[in-house]
Amino acid sequence: MSRKRKSLLKKHQVESAERRRTCSHSGKSISKGEPCVVVWDSSFDRHTYSREIALQMVSDARQALVALEAELSKAAGPVT
Repeated sequence: MSRKRKSLLKKHQVESAERRRTCSHSGKSISKGEPCVVVWDSSFDRHTYSREIALQMVSDARQALVALEAELSKAAGPVT
């Protein structure tokens, strides 16, 4: 029986704002119907980000994952 691997990503979801929301990073208003990203830090701690900020977050995460992968690839020892 194999165990499920833990994800490096937090729980997240792209939503269409059902009502006006505020971006947790920039404070920008997110109008009803606009796409936004919701990230849960815990079951009760939810943060909403505008499309623009979310795209920047994805780009930053991609760069961090590439750096992590490069560092792990350089590490001694075979991959099992």
